[in-house]
Amino acid sequence: MKSIQMVLIVCDSGVTARVTEILSAAGATGYTVLRDATGRGESGPRENTPIWPGLNSVVLCAVPADCVPRIREGLQVLRQQRSARHLPLKMFVWQLEEVD
Repeated sequence: MKSIQMVLIVCDSGVTARVTEILSAAGATGYTVLRDATGRGESGPRENTPIWPGLNSVVLCAVPADCVPRIREGLQVLRQQRSARHLPLKMFVWQLEEVD
């Protein structure tokens, strides 16, 4: 049985396309994007209002475990490219068990 992990990425909606490019380059064959997510995190509130501007995307992707380091590296490069300002971008990973 091969090891499968779920990658959850919360990112600024402006970099969603770049995040999905990183997933594809890392060998991910599919993903789900939940757009226009609001909430609060290290970047503060993101509620798409004049007081708390901005929206996030949530990207979910089940991948073989060996894809995870490549995804992480791609996201690190993206962070470095956007280092002039704080970029809301978090990655979480957990082990999956596929059931029929």
